[in-house]
Amino acid sequence: MDKDDREMNRLNEGDIDTFREIFNREVPLLRAFAGKFVDRSTAQDIIQDVFLKIWMNRENFHIYESVRAYLFRAVRNRCLNYLERQKFVKMEDDRSLIDEQIREFSFFESPEQLYLEKELLNSVFEAIERLPEKSRQVFKLVYFENKKAAEIAEILQISVRTVETHIYKSLKFLRAELSRENNTIMNMGLLSFFMEICLLLVANDLMTRG
Repeated sequence: MDKDDREMNRLNEGDIDTFREIFNREVPLLRAFAGKFVDRSTAQDIIQDVFLKIWMNRENFHIYESVRAYLFRAVRNRCLNYLERQKFVKMEDDRSLIDEQIREFSFFESPEQLYLEKELLNSVFEAIERLPEKSRQVFKLVYFENKKAAEIAEILQISVRTVETHIYKSLKFLRAELSRENNTIMNMGLLSFFMEICLLLVANDLMTRG
C-alpha cells in the first residue's frame, strides 16, 4: 500500500489530522496554479470548495490517481468552469482575455504529467545548469533565493537593466531547451510560472523529508 492509499484509508475513516496534512501540503501549489488563471479570492474559494467537498464526502471518497493529481485536476476544472461563466458577464475586450486564459489551459491538460514526473523536473534543473555562468547565477538568485532585481544588481555589482536582460535571456534559453526535450511549446509567462511550481514542489519535498 503506497502513501496515497494510506492517506485515502485514513481520510475515509474521518482522520482530521490526515485531512489537515493534505491541505497544508497541497494548498500552496494549488494556490499558485489557480492564481495563474483567476484572481486570488476566487482561487481561494475554489480550493476551499474542493477540500470541503472531499471532507463532506470522505466516507465514500475514492480516487484512482495520486492525491495531488486529483486536486490539480479538480481545481483546474473549477477554474475553467468559472472562466466560461465569466465570458457571459464581461465586456468584449475582457472576453478576449478570458478566451486566451482558457486556451492556456490546454497546456495544463494533464496536471499529473506536468507537475509530478520526476523526469520533467530533472530536465528543468539540468537546463538551468546549462545556462551561461552569469545568467545562471542571476537566475538562481531570482528563483531559488527570491531576490529582487535591485538586490541582485547590488550583490553582483551590475545594473538592474543587466539583471533583467539575464533573466529574459535565461527564460528564452530554458523555453527552447524544454520545448526541444519535452516536445512542448512554452511561452514566457507559462515558463516563468512553471519554474515557480517546480520550486514550490522542491520546497515541499524538502519540508516533507525534514
